[in-house]
Amino acid sequence: MAKLSEQQDLESRADGWSLDGRVALVTGAAGGLGKAIVSELRERGADVHGVDVSGAGVFHADLSTASGNQDMVAHVLATAGRLDILVLNAGCQFLSPLDQFPDAEWERLRAVMYDGPFFALKAAWPALTKAPGGRVVVTASSAGWLGTTQKVAYTAAKHGVLGLMRTAALEGAAHGLTVNAIAPGWMDTGIMRGQLEAQAKARGKSIDDVIATFRAAQPGNRFVDVREVAATVGFLVSPCASGVNGTCVPVDLGACAGGDG
Repeated sequence: MAKLSEQQDLESRADGWSLDGRVALVTGAAGGLGKAIVSELRERGADVHGVDVSGAGVFHADLSTASGNQDMVAHVLATAGRLDILVLNAGCQFLSPLDQFPDAEWERLRAVMYDGPFFALKAAWPALTKAPGGRVVVTASSAGWLGTTQKVAYTAAKHGVLGLMRTAALEGAAHGLTVNAIAPGWMDTGIMRGQLEAQAKARGKSIDDVIATFRAAQPGNRFVDVREVAATVGFLVSPCASGVNGTCVPVDLGACAGGDG
């Protein structure tokens, strides 16, 4: 406990926003939100390592498998020698009524967004708990506490990952590790654009009407900017957030405050 107190003392005297000297790993780093998170953490001084299944400037790994997650952690440790921050942002989407939902898509979405974070936490745990001050942030969703039609696999995975986050937060606290989640509202990203056709078909609307519906579902009638979400991640992984643990922070312009998710 003395060691933990000394670390907390050090953090309180240091610049609470700076990530200088910290090594971060961000999954889903080639996507719209992932790129914004990488940029935010680098601006704060972190040595950031991006991981995705494809894309330029990132380490390629299949994050739906235990071996893929083990490989990415091993890569960062071999390259940087340590790991202080883990941002689990990889995600995917598929829409279909429950009774028609393909088994393969159920397995794919669950593997990426539920199994993958478990495997990543397990592989990174020794490094993250080696010294006090480790940070983990998981990208969740309002679908983690609400039902969503046509998205049974996505909704189930997001419910599950919040339970994983809370358990990891409790077990990590003794090591000075915090584990939290964010729940972004609708953002104009590739994963949103990729579901527009299916959403339009399911709702009997045009794609333009669906975009307008998504935007109108949020107070202020606008999309959440990925930089707003990235800034929240930047706070949660900073020394300033040492007392925030086991919670999910909505970044949705207040949509959940109205009960509409």
